[in-house]
Amino acid sequence: MMKLLVVLSIREIQDKVAKMLEKAGVEIFSVGDITGYKKRGYNVGWFGSDNGKTNSIVMFSFTSAESAHRAIEIIEECNECNQSRFPVRAYILNVDEFLKVE
Repeated sequence: MMKLLVVLSIREIQDKVAKMLEKAGVEIFSVGDITGYKKRGYNVGWFGSDNGKTNSIVMFSFTSAESAHRAIEIIEECNECNQSRFPVRAYILNVDEFLKVE
C-alpha cells in the first residue's frame, strides 16, 4: 500500500534527516524550503526563537507503508537520543489512488 511520508526539520540537519530516510528504505524523496513562524507566547518548542521565524525544510516521499513506518521509528529514536529544541516531525498519510508510472 502506498503512503505519503512528510518530514519537517530545521535546514541545518537536512543531510542527517536524508540519511535517516535512506536507512528506512525511502529511495526517492523531494525537499523544499519553508519558513516556520511562532506566535509569541505559544510554547511548543518547534519554531522557537525570539524573532518567531525559523528556516526549515519539508521532505516528502510517496513510498511503501513499510518504509514510511520504519522512517517514523528511526526519526523517533533520533529525537529521543538528541533531545533537541527542534525535533524532527514526521507524518504518514494514506494515498487512496495513484497513477503508476513505469
